[in-house]
Amino acid sequence: MTNVTTELRVPAAQYIRMSTEHQRYSLENQIPAIAEYAETRGFAIVQTYSDAGKSGLSLKGREGLKQLLGDVVTGRRSYSAVLVLDVSRWGRFQDADQSAHYEFLCRDAGVAVEYCGEPFENDGSMVSSIVKNLKRVMAGEFSRELSAKVSRAQKQQASLGFKQGGQMPYGTRRMLVSKDREPRFLLGPGEQKGLDTDRVVFVPGPGEEIGIVRRIFRMFVDQRRSMSSIAKKLNEEGVPSTDGWRWTLGRVRTVLKSELMIGYYVFNRTTGRLRGPSRPNPPNLWVRTRVMEPIVDSRQFAKAQREMGYKRGYGYAKSDMVKGLRRLLREKKKLSSDIIDVCTYTPCARSYGERFGGLRAAYAIVGYECRWRPGPRRRFSDEELLDGIRRLHTAFGHVTIALINADPDLPRAFVFMRRFGTMTRAYGLAGFPTTKAEACSAARKRASPRLREGLRYEPSRPRSERTR
Repeated sequence: MTNVTTELRVPAAQYIRMSTEHQRYSLENQIPAIAEYAETRGFAIVQTYSDAGKSGLSLKGREGLKQLLGDVVTGRRSYSAVLVLDVSRWGRFQDADQSAHYEFLCRDAGVAVEYCGEPFENDGSMVSSIVKNLKRVMAGEFSRELSAKVSRAQKQQASLGFKQGGQMPYGTRRMLVSKDREPRFLLGPGEQKGLDTDRVVFVPGPGEEIGIVRRIFRMFVDQRRSMSSIAKKLNEEGVPSTDGWRWTLGRVRTVLKSELMIGYYVFNRTTGRLRGPSRPNPPNLWVRTRVMEPIVDSRQFAKAQREMGYKRGYGYAKSDMVKGLRRLLREKKKLSSDIIDVCTYTPCARSYGERFGGLRAAYAIVGYECRWRPGPRRRFSDEELLDGIRRLHTAFGHVTIALINADPDLPRAFVFMRRFGTMTRAYGLAGFPTTKAEACSAARKRASPRLREGLRYEPSRPRSERTR
């Protein structure tokens, strides 16, 4: 009799999702609730789709829901119903019609959607339609209210000098303190506080890093070096950047722009709530708090900010940029991005590219013909690319985009991203950890001994010398 009853049950799939908002929505609690509903309503669960630790604000990153919708629309399924705990598990979309659209796709393909924990029947009646829409709006409003509360709390904590996420600039460290601001210990890369009552504050880094920071400002302000030439100089000398990695233009820019160098923590520069695009906030909304002793003089920092605005190229008139480039051509008899970057009276090569639509266009204006021609490009197989990642990992103990770009036997990193989707996926296919916690832990174990031993990198070869 039991076998007959089981065979007569309607095959169904269950969709479960948990963010981090409350224990009552844990996957362990959703599964038995849905199982009880299926038992009483005559469903047999034949497949499970899950999104653990995923926000319901958008479809991005929710592979379980994407697979469910794909299976339903394409007909690759063996069930005729989808069981969900409640409307909010389907999603907390800010547009209530988005959740309704996904449910419509299921119904249009002949798959019913059942909400196991709701007090109404999803039977298409007027009452259920009104209640469902109200629930969808309430689910979205919950996220909006929660986002506003979190934002207020973060700004209040930032005004007290407590770090609220984000990157740690070179030359600084994170100190874990108690609720009474009693110092506990320095946090290493990837380490986080363990108690809700603890806080994290910025403190100056070791003396050798502070010396490098001051040197960067001197090279940029006094010697009028470009940021790319500063990065090149530090790499040639074997000076390790954050976590022992190589210096890049972006890392130098971060040091020059961070107000932590003059002792101020600035928060709320941008707003990107509810998974929306990030947009800059006006300065009157920034939270600026003095948190530590300055590393560089405030007047030198101000000069660096003015110079950065000038060096971007938009502080120059186009006629002045052309005049400077002609003068440089007369002096050097040739032009290249490296020659332009080290010149003290022209903006950087990137500025010329942005203002004139490429360096070749800028060269043409001053009458210089670039004779470089790309050679035949080698076609790498997937396994050759992954073997290259493994080879770099064996040689350096870690793999970064900078190491890939500097290797003469490998293509640029964008080739890996175009081939595998993301560098994280490429690392995973090569057999390395891809989660943030695993990567940070591995980087911490590798970086510390290397820094103690005085890590030295060989400078990258010029692009013209690389194998193509």
